[in-house]
Amino acid sequence: MWKMEILPLFLFLTFFLGTTFSDVRGNSIDPETLSLLYVREQKRLLFESIGRSKRDLDFLSQRNNLKGKPGQGYYLEVNVGSPPQKMNILIDTGSSNFAIAASPNPDVNKYFERENSTTFQGSSRTVFVPYTQGNWKGILGTDLVTLTSLPNVTVRSNIAFITEATGFFINGSMWQGILGMAYKEIARPDSSVVPYFTSLVENSGIDDLFALQLCGTVYKETIQTDLEMGGSMTFGGIDPSLHHGRAYYTDIIKEWYYEIVIVDVGVGNTSLSMDCKEYNFEKTIVDSGTTNMRLPIRVYNSVMEKIKQETKAKGLDPPESFWKGEKNLCWAENTIPYDAFPSIYISFTETESSAFSLVISPQQYIRPIGEENDESPDEDCFKIGIASSTTGTVLGAVVMEGFYVVFDRAHKKIGFAQSTCAVRDPTARVSSVNGPFTFNGNSKDCAYVKVDKNNKTMNVIAYVLAGICGLCIIPLCVAMAIFQWRTSRCGGLRKRHDSTNDTNDLMASDR
Repeated sequence: MWKMEILPLFLFLTFFLGTTFSDVRGNSIDPETLSLLYVREQKRLLFESIGRSKRDLDFLSQRNNLKGKPGQGYYLEVNVGSPPQKMNILIDTGSSNFAIAASPNPDVNKYFERENSTTFQGSSRTVFVPYTQGNWKGILGTDLVTLTSLPNVTVRSNIAFITEATGFFINGSMWQGILGMAYKEIARPDSSVVPYFTSLVENSGIDDLFALQLCGTVYKETIQTDLEMGGSMTFGGIDPSLHHGRAYYTDIIKEWYYEIVIVDVGVGNTSLSMDCKEYNFEKTIVDSGTTNMRLPIRVYNSVMEKIKQETKAKGLDPPESFWKGEKNLCWAENTIPYDAFPSIYISFTETESSAFSLVISPQQYIRPIGEENDESPDEDCFKIGIASSTTGTVLGAVVMEGFYVVFDRAHKKIGFAQSTCAVRDPTARVSSVNGPFTFNGNSKDCAYVKVDKNNKTMNVIAYVLAGICGLCIIPLCVAMAIFQWRTSRCGGLRKRHDSTNDTNDLMASDR
């Protein structure tokens, strides 16, 4: 703004006082040129202002666009079809299919009516997606999709129209579908099904990046009380109003899930001191569709043992059923003793020689179950938000709720910054991002490397080695066969002689 104020003064001096100005090289600038520069500067500042206003407006329309209930995920409102049918879609960074209810189901309050959309295009392909609990089946097709928080951007997207579902939808959750935000490599039935976000980037020109601010139940004061959770999802950019300080980024090592590598885990200020491969066995992913933080069994056991030790040392000794996630723990409203529980830290590399840590406070992993599930109106009840896993580490919603998480797909990075979400107890410790600090190891040594069954070179080597082994074993097998034949002739004659039932001998030899 100072330039717009100073330049008119320059013009006044130039035209009315005959003043001559010079550029940085000492060359004189005539009044006409100076006037042209002034006009150009005004235009530039105007365009910058318009650009800033447009970006702010885009961010403004995307703020507070997530809603949900505890343990039931966060959903986004979208319009599908022509004329548009409004649907609430669960946001899931741990899958890739965009799927919506397309037939009546007792657990959803509405479904997409294909026959009422003039832009619906079906296909003969079907898709079936099973989960640990529940599954759904549907037909693949396409239709027009518009996010209500980005009303000026409409794209045609692949959609799985769910016709059958068992144990997938959650009664009362208010969502009728799922929006998988991961890569096409894990799309069902195969990677030819291009995910929605990929289509959005390719057809709208927005940056290949999105960010999530999940605020948990502390958000309930600003939305309908029956929803309780909320947050913001930003498409195509980073909203600076949703985080404190800078974001720290770590590499996405494989583009299927959002897979990253943990280099250390600790409770309080003490590292578990395990082989870092164990933290990532068999992968580590960031997954908004999973509620808890899930850890490989050995890591989980070590973390829980240290948490129990610290809480017991501070005079709090919850029953084993609480630690196993089987029983809630309740306190009078606003009296939960967060300080009796330790923080957990998880470290990642930012560069080859530097790292950072997510410090996950008890306010994240001691998970509120929601007022409608509390055992009495005067109590707040909680579950443990940590569970064991046989398929790898999952940084679920209880972790993400402490941070602004940036999925920078264009640069193959995931960023974490401290969230601006309110906290349940401002007087207790809060989650934070600590760093950078020196890292002396190699993060590649911490990644779990799974054998690629489709690796042709390794397959050829395996077949060659098997052939060599076979050639070596053949002479030994022949020698053993001759020995067995000679032995069996004598032994067999004696056995038959002593036997009273030839059938029994034949059955024995068949075995």
